[in-house]
Amino acid sequence: MSSDFSKLRHEQRTEAEHSHAHIQSEQSQANAKEFANVDELLRFDSEQNPIPSVVAERLNKSLAAEPKAKRSWFDRLFRS
Repeated sequence: MSSDFSKLRHEQRTEAEHSHAHIQSEQSQANAKEFANVDELLRFDSEQNPIPSVVAERLNKSLAAEPKAKRSWFDRLFRS
């Protein structure tokens, strides 16, 4: 009789483990997101992680210090 009890208990454990694993896999699939390309991934990541204000200020200063791009020869020649 004890072997029947242990067998039943083992079956209950395996069923509980199986259902728990199934629930976890469903949750991970619900949270999973697929991206068509790298740009979409980076946009999604930037929405989730805002840029710290100190970094944004340094970036803006750096961009302001960059020289303006010269007009291309094509623009100078045909769009004067």
